[in-house]
Amino acid sequence: MRRYEAIEEITKELKGDELVISANGKISRELFSIRDSACNFYMLGSMGLASSIGFGLSLSLPYKRVVVLDGDGNLLMNLGSLATIGHFAPSNLLHFLLDNEMHASTGGQRTVSSKVRLEEIARAVGYKTVKKVSSVQELRTVVSEILGSDSEREGPSFVLAKIESGEREVPRVSHEPQFIKKRFLTNLSNFTVT
Repeated sequence: MRRYEAIEEITKELKGDELVISANGKISRELFSIRDSACNFYMLGSMGLASSIGFGLSLSLPYKRVVVLDGDGNLLMNLGSLATIGHFAPSNLLHFLLDNEMHASTGGQRTVSSKVRLEEIARAVGYKTVKKVSSVQELRTVVSEILGSDSEREGPSFVLAKIESGEREVPRVSHEPQFIKKRFLTNLSNFTVT
């Protein structure tokens, strides 16, 4: 399974009003190519912060589902965010880790994710639902189970998707950072508490 395929599978189950925070680099580019939305916040330069931003939003907006699309290089840059998320346990946070064991956006340098069981760290720090998948079919099943449920889940949820190296050629996110921020914040102001 390639990263693009994984992002496609995840976004197929989105209803359209979930907040999606994507890690910088290829993850944001591919999400932008698949499904640009005012509900998406694309990280365009700050490595490792998608999980922290998603966490903050999940606490601020407990009635909204928050989906984080993270990469192994990004998560390893801010591993402490897992412990914080696990401690506060926001039930509306769905954390997808797309693990290709490399920093794809900066030239393919290897990460240590092949030696570190990130899903076990997530479980140990308090994520309530933890899954590991390595095929499109496995991901489809887990995504449907987690995102397709209308009932309240015990959360947060963490899904580690092992992905192959390589990517589809997609353009950079064409929106300027100021536009991304303004559009996202404007979209947030439209939400009502349910």
